[in-house]
Amino acid sequence: MSDRLQRSWGAMTRARADEYLRTYGAPSTSSRLLTAEVIEELGATSVVDLGCGNGQMLELFRERGRAWEYLGVDFSEVLLEAARERFAADAHAAFVAADVNDPVDVPGGHDVALYSHVVEILSCPEASLRRARELARHTVIRFFEPPVHELDVTELREMEIGDGTTVPYLRRKIARDSYRLMLSRLGCTAVDVYHDDGSTDQVHVLRYD
Repeated sequence: MSDRLQRSWGAMTRARADEYLRTYGAPSTSSRLLTAEVIEELGATSVVDLGCGNGQMLELFRERGRAWEYLGVDFSEVLLEAARERFAADAHAAFVAADVNDPVDVPGGHDVALYSHVVEILSCPEASLRRARELARHTVIRFFEPPVHELDVTELREMEIGDGTTVPYLRRKIARDSYRLMLSRLGCTAVDVYHDDGSTDQVHVLRYD
């Protein structure tokens, strides 16, 4: 199943890869802005974007005038191709192909490891977050608020990618207790939580003090 899911992210056409997260599956603009503001408050000068897709977050950073060193990581070659073409002239941006579930070959030394609505679609979020701690001084997660009174739910869903074609992807809801247990196993001692009134999203900064 994991191979099928991974292949599905490369099944979209090049045109659809350019539009991904722009015209469908579009993330909340307000929570994307909040994410950028949180990273700014951390005083970051470099970001590794784990599950970068077609570079949508980098586009926002550049629109805000942030010339941070940026490394985008994704396992979809078609999305990475779209990102590389879009930011070909950006001397401070690079993109590498890697499995975000366990990005062992991704170089470290960054200020922030960012997950922007990516934790929910990983098959191994704990392993990925463990590696993120090694890659960067701070881990920032943007995702839906973990439900309080629900069990963990992992769904196999279908995403429309044009011309009537759909591809499978995982979508998980990590219950708050499970989320806290996972962070405890990772050695996380506190979580700074940022809310945005205009969105159901939250932005979390993991602390390992």
